[in-house]
Amino acid sequence: MGCVTKQEIENYARQIGIDLIGFASPDCLKEYKNFLKERENLGYSCSIEERDIQKRISPEFILPEVKSIIAIALSYNVKYEIKNYSRNFGIISRTSWGIDYHKVLKEKMEKLSEFIKSKCEGVETICLVDNNPLLEREIAYHAGIGWYGKNGLIINDEYGSYIFLGEILINKYFESDIPKQSKCGDCDLCVKACPTKAIVKPYIINANKCLSYITVKKGKIDEKMAKKMGRRIYGCDTCQQVCPFNKRAKKVVRPEFLPDKLLPRHELIEILNMSKKEFEEIFGPTSSSWRGKSIIIRNAIISCVNTKEKNCIEPIKNLLKSQSPLLRGYSAWALSNLCDKEILSEIENALLREKDEMAKKMMTEALNKLKGDKIENHKG
Repeated sequence: MGCVTKQEIENYARQIGIDLIGFASPDCLKEYKNFLKERENLGYSCSIEERDIQKRISPEFILPEVKSIIAIALSYNVKYEIKNYSRNFGIISRTSWGIDYHKVLKEKMEKLSEFIKSKCEGVETICLVDNNPLLEREIAYHAGIGWYGKNGLIINDEYGSYIFLGEILINKYFESDIPKQSKCGDCDLCVKACPTKAIVKPYIINANKCLSYITVKKGKIDEKMAKKMGRRIYGCDTCQQVCPFNKRAKKVVRPEFLPDKLLPRHELIEILNMSKKEFEEIFGPTSSSWRGKSIIIRNAIISCVNTKEKNCIEPIKNLLKSQSPLLRGYSAWALSNLCDKEILSEIENALLREKDEMAKKMMTEALNKLKGDKIENHKG
């Protein structure tokens, strides 16, 4: 099918606002099979990763007749001045500023797909953004979008690592682009800066320690990790902030990625008091809404404890009666860290009402901390 050239596709991609585009072979992922097995054996794979390794390296599972993969990237390095608050705020990662990037990238890739289909008969495409098992950074690398940084992210000369990645599987062959050589050299700023030492060594990441994962992890977070979260409510930008390539990366004008109702430094009390409707209005349009309200509020509670925000005590008290057992447990934990013994009766009453085992355990531990002794777990 000699119906459209790579150059024509690249030109049209730029016309519709795609910053970077490249082409890779569907077989480019096969070489990562042993790497994925080793990660699994070392315990570096986290719960949101696909466990079936074959699905992670096989685009044909998604499009059986796939002949090429078109990789795209969109910079989210928008010009925006963050207001500095002296206290009472939680930090939102740049990846969740503005409109959910999945929607933005999908729209552009669908336009690009329609352009290709208008030139070629019988072309099939499937557009993918992040919510599929394929190794998208590896695809981007093989398509020449950028090289692997020591933090595991793809870095581009012009845009740094502040780029969202997407892929179009297509049943038409295009010559693959050439991967770029790493330019990290002996720089290891990202390795040193990682708060949890999730970058075990250059290019090797333990996802279970990465705060970007920890902030979306379900359930109770290990207390040492909770302390490392600091003010983070969603995601972590630390390893990108210290990268020299990001310090000089090109800024873009892209209104869809500018913060709207969800601010980069968002007031903790507003998050703690959010109703379901308010959560949908503030977080709903962004990429940080996918784990739901309880996880975001849990992180806000942790932020209050990490920063010793006494102004958060009253809204946290109210969460002892939350519909979420996770939040009931975390509110007791937080109050035991922020208050003195005057809070004992409120936690004791909450424990008497509690039916959830995890929340009971957290409430009992909170009472132990406040009393300085051991008490029997309530059965009520």
